Amino acid sequence: MDHSRRFSAFVASGRDPRATIREALQFARDYLTQSCLDERAYVKAAIIVEELISNCLRHGGGDQDLSVSLVLTDIGDAIVLEIEDDGPAFDPTSGTDFSGPDPETGGGIGLAIVRAWGEDIAYAYNGQRNILRLTIK
Repeated sequence: MDHSRRFSAFVASGRDPRATIREALQFARDYLTQSCLDERAYVKAAIIVEELISNCLRHGGGDQDLSVSLVLTDIGDAIVLEIEDDGPAFDPTSGTDFSGPDPETGGGIGLAIVRAWGEDIAYAYNGQRNILRLTIK
């Protein structure tokens, strides 16, 4: 039988999102520890959660309040991850051109990692909410 857990957060405009990112990552680690994933997939899943939540909270809110939820579901041989937020529409599955990390900051590889490690990635913008769903094995 599938087993799901939900993490929800609200970050007010102008607030530092780092504490919320850490809370989401700890939530994911706690859940993943008891999941079906082997150690390698566990690490991948934790990195994907951190990248997606971080991108959402650092880049998605702009000058507006932002709510985000993360649902993890153990489906036996994999974990299904679903992230939903009320930021501006942003499809992380588009724009697959990746020419390497930013030479100044080292950033810019997060979505490439998500695309490489996630399976069955699906994005929708529904009711003014971004919804991203993917599977990790």
